Amino acid sequence: MIKRETIYFEEGGEQYTDETLKASLKAAKELDIKTVIVASNRGVTGVKAAEMFKDTGIQVIVVGHQMGFPVPKVQQFKPENWERIEELGGVINLGTDVVTNSIRRRQKLGHSPMSIVCQTLISQKVKVNVEIVAKACDAGQVMPGDRVISIAGSHLGADTSVVFLASDSPNILDIMPQMYIAFPLSRAKADKDYMAKRAVQKK
Repeated sequence: MIKRETIYFEEGGEQYTDETLKASLKAAKELDIKTVIVASNRGVTGVKAAEMFKDTGIQVIVVGHQMGFPVPKVQQFKPENWERIEELGGVINLGTDVVTNSIRRRQKLGHSPMSIVCQTLISQKVKVNVEIVAKACDAGQVMPGDRVISIAGSHLGADTSVVFLASDSPNILDIMPQMYIAFPLSRAKADKDYMAKRAVQKK
């Protein structure tokens, strides 16, 4: 029998970034996990993670969106954050958004098995966590079967941390959750704020 603490946030948000990263570092040390994968659109959360995990022997992989999402021809990840993360020993992954793209394709091509998987993962609040593991595995930064910690947030920052067995995107259903370190009970406010921001950007 294994007993471990899970932190639950009543409403997700970037204000829980530091607490989520600290809990993830503690879990990585206790569970002897050597790789953490961190979602970071602009690199801000990635820098925080790289700073916190520096000199721990734990590899930090910072995963951002592919080029052109959500704004065509624009890469959100800031060059200065990329440079800082690498200075701290972290690595970057800006590969294809293998799960998110199913939503974009659905607008023209209709539903697909991956879009159904995507919606299911969204309902479980782990879509980004699973996607960044698949992206890292596709890039050879982690291997199938590796035990990793995947850290993501409610659009900004970090509030969700899960231990997974890694796999690549062709075998995405093999990305198995093992333990929850931190988890938001709701993302309703964060989702509403994000959609309002996106609506303004489209005008």
